Amino acid sequence: MLEKIFGRTTSVNIVDAFLGKENRGRWMTLREVGRRSHINPGTISRSIHILVENGILLEERPSKRMRIFKLNMENKYVPILIEFYERLLKTERRGKKVP
Repeated sequence: MLEKIFGRTTSVNIVDAFLGKENRGRWMTLREVGRRSHINPGTISRSIHILVENGILLEERPSKRMRIFKLNMENKYVPILIEFYERLLKTERRGKKVP
């Protein structure tokens, strides 16, 4: 959804994967983020650190080799991103094309 406005960038597509209602509270592996964003997990691994450093995503390491991520609902920007995302969805559902 965000890609229609901001273009295709790895960070935009990663955030987009977490903003859907069904994914907001879910922890996801790199592989799952890749599946939902249509990006190779290796590419995600190189880019996701920016979102973690800025507090948009939380990161946990349940084991030495596994990293999982979740939308950080405590970050002041996340509710704004969610509201923006929801408005885009409503606009598109009403038949108005998002540029």
